[in-house]
Amino acid sequence: MNRSSSLIVLLFLTGSLLAEGGAPGQSETGRTRILVTFSDPAIGSSARVTASRPGYKRSTSTYLVSLGVRRTAKRIASEFKLKIVDEWPILSLRVHCLVYEVPDKTDIDDLLLRLQQTAEVDSAQRLNVFEVSAENELATEKSYANLQHSLDMLELAQAHQWSRGDHIRISIIDTAVDTEHPDLKASISSQHDFVSHVAHETSSKAHGTAVAGVIGADADNGIGIIGVAPASRLQILRACWHQPNRSSAVCDSFTLAKSLDYAIDSKSDIINLSLNGPSDALLGRMVEQALENGIVVIAAAPEHSRSGFPAELDGVIAVGTSQPPQMEQAQHLPQIRAPGTDILVAVPKGRYDFASGSSLSAAHVTGIVALLIASRPRLSTEKVRSLLIGSQSANYGSVNACLALAELLSKTGCQQDQLVSERF
Repeated sequence: MNRSSSLIVLLFLTGSLLAEGGAPGQSETGRTRILVTFSDPAIGSSARVTASRPGYKRSTSTYLVSLGVRRTAKRIASEFKLKIVDEWPILSLRVHCLVYEVPDKTDIDDLLLRLQQTAEVDSAQRLNVFEVSAENELATEKSYANLQHSLDMLELAQAHQWSRGDHIRISIIDTAVDTEHPDLKASISSQHDFVSHVAHETSSKAHGTAVAGVIGADADNGIGIIGVAPASRLQILRACWHQPNRSSAVCDSFTLAKSLDYAIDSKSDIINLSLNGPSDALLGRMVEQALENGIVVIAAAPEHSRSGFPAELDGVIAVGTSQPPQMEQAQHLPQIRAPGTDILVAVPKGRYDFASGSSLSAAHVTGIVALLIASRPRLSTEKVRSLLIGSQSANYGSVNACLALAELLSKTGCQQDQLVSERF
């Protein structure tokens, strides 16, 4: 297969195949959908694509697509008896991505193999889905800083004396977020919807709001909670939605690809992916492109392994939930850990809940990375990883924002440093 002349394609998340109101890998009609992408150099010279055509909605394109690519895409559809459902340009890879619906009783593995062997096709894959789940316990007070045990674990009070994440651009790829929440109004710079056609407007915003609050909740409004990086700028990219009769939200390969491309094109400093699911070739390529562009990518790690997207990818900072010291040597634990149990989070309508999951652990680390990059803008991902690992406390089994910043800035004053000195 010739790539140069071809067509190509946060709370803990688990993955399966696409389920849009139906079984995994199927649309509401019960038919399986696949992704095929087409190389299109003209995309790189066209205008930047916005989130004006979200979801699976076939309509006239508002961006430039090569006539040859369009003809080839239609020919592929005719030859393999596929139906074009939607299409989108992936600017960061200079490819045109199509969602095809597959006829009933089709051998999907055989179809994908034949597509991959077609001269024009660079890659073809199943449309994967990633699922959000959480357990919440409603809080009823108005001021909650004293209930945020993570503030002490991360030593944020001292860390914020040195950095608050000023002007760092963080893309949160998740569900929609309550942009009117009093703890988030000052932190959110923009919100873009890539799934409105498949998602009902009343779809829950709980997961995205929780993740955004952990990262960037207002520290100066005197109410609610304090974010790890309260001076950062949050860009909310909605790639996930709730389905009827399901308590959790889902996102798929296509919506995640569109969101990742937007995050890369808008020059984010950090991308937060509080999700986990099956390995995904297209999304893997896009994360690789983000890393090459100097973007730090943070992911929620599965509980028992690093298999699947995105935690398994080289260069991604995978984060698990902190564990007691006696469990530190357990082989299944991720290398980097942060608070993720009984975390006080923001939820829609100006309220607050307690929630648990590695999505929140990843959100804590995303905030710490923002503090680090705001202090030293040219930090590499590997240097960031080294600082995080070096800051982990044997007492808490968690990263420590104060210690990471102190190491970076050659500062003193962290309480954990003092405790270690007292022991010896």
